[in-house]
Amino acid sequence: MSDDYGFLAPIYQLISRSVFGRDLIYANQAFLEGIAGKKILIIGGGDGVAYREFRENVQGEYWDLSAKMTQIARQNLAGSSLSVQSGAWPGTGKFDRIYLPFVLDTLADDEISLLLSKIKDALLPKGEVVVSDFFEPVGLKQRFSQIAMIRFFRISTNHRRKDLPRIPQLLVKAGFILRQEKIWRKGWIKSQLYGIS
Repeated sequence: MSDDYGFLAPIYQLISRSVFGRDLIYANQAFLEGIAGKKILIIGGGDGVAYREFRENVQGEYWDLSAKMTQIARQNLAGSSLSVQSGAWPGTGKFDRIYLPFVLDTLADDEISLLLSKIKDALLPKGEVVVSDFFEPVGLKQRFSQIAMIRFFRISTNHRRKDLPRIPQLLVKAGFILRQEKIWRKGWIKSQLYGIS
């Protein structure tokens, strides 16, 4: 399996913070309160930096496609009760809460629908899903930034999408209901908490 994000792994935080400050970190940390004692799943967690300060309270599984990102995540999450794995999540296990940090915008709509079906099956009763991602940009500056960002990732990481997925619609179609959300950058970046409808 190719490691499309491998060469970016060592400099990902530098790039991210130079463009977005700590907003992506904050979005990934949203809804981590009260997870002590709950079994969680993080799919596409990257280098794990966003979860480092919560590592003593988390238990469950952590998956990322990039072997190099996973290697860095193991260092950042040392001492946690997360099983950090490289590769695609196999769709197994049962979880109280599943986190999708900036991963849906890398998938085609049919892949998102398939993943959401697997996620729904993996949730324990009263389980929840947290989606952190980019949404509709506000204003010309954000629109141009988004176009530039997508082009950069299409060139550097083999990113396949030319646009952003309609995340809320895909989640509602999959049988989820929005319960809470937190926003940054006027709603361009959001973290949304969903339950099963």
